[in-house]
Amino acid sequence: MLAHPNDELACSGILQRLRDRIRVVFMTNGDGLARTENLDPVRYAAIRKAEALESLGTSGVAADQARFFGHSENEIYRNLARLKRSALRLSEVIAFFEPIRRSMAEAAYEFRPDVAFAVGFHGGHPEHGLAHFFGALAVRNFAKEVEADIPLYQFPEYVLTTLLPERLRTGYPGEKYWMVLDGRELETKKRMADCYLSRRPDFKRFRRIVGILNLPRAAVRRENPADRFFGREQVSLVPGDFDYRRAPYRPGFLDHLLEDFEGTPITFQECIRPIVVAFEEEAAAQRN
Repeated sequence: MLAHPNDELACSGILQRLRDRIRVVFMTNGDGLARTENLDPVRYAAIRKAEALESLGTSGVAADQARFFGHSENEIYRNLARLKRSALRLSEVIAFFEPIRRSMAEAAYEFRPDVAFAVGFHGGHPEHGLAHFFGALAVRNFAKEVEADIPLYQFPEYVLTTLLPERLRTGYPGEKYWMVLDGRELETKKRMADCYLSRRPDFKRFRRIVGILNLPRAAVRRENPADRFFGREQVSLVPGDFDYRRAPYRPGFLDHLLEDFEGTPITFQECIRPIVVAFEEEAAAQRN
């Protein structure tokens, strides 16, 4: 359960090893960066989808194993900013985000998973948190209906800044596991990243930063520092009592650092938490 195209790179090992058993869902259409690059959002979203399909195909995942729900990143951010600027009623919060919740729920019933993986709820990108939360709701509701135990794992993308990419910070809840990619899997991961021509400058800069940060250890081991970093992927088991109303960071201003929409900061307490509360209260009301 992913927020947008290129999120799959952080779990490439899982994709490669499960292949025909895996199903992938993308919550958004990836049009968010079109604003900053002065591109047509519809055309940019189409490019991002094509890149994602090529990346998945490179990993061995067929096109019919993926679902693209196409919710606009721009509109998601616009509504998050509305939550920040004005106190909306519970019904107004649910009205916009309900189609997103419903699409994730429909995916759970279509694919009927026995284990689920979601991008992390870590206080980095707000859409990562939303994709995780709505995915968790979908999986847990489906598990309850079919009376099954379906473990949910999360994998980190970035946590605070690019200084901590694709890693869980110390003390984050949940049992943690590492997947070490072999040489073939690492080369496949590189080819998956190369599918994203729209993000190539960002990926190159990201890889350069990672290489510099890991240079001292790599010098001792005599290996490529970036390859060592990207060749190890991490997941953690999401506890059954995970509290989505609690800010991932203490202090809270570190959540979604530097995220904004047209000058309005996107914060956990004022933008993400109201959505969590709204849908958890709605679910509780339906149970009663």
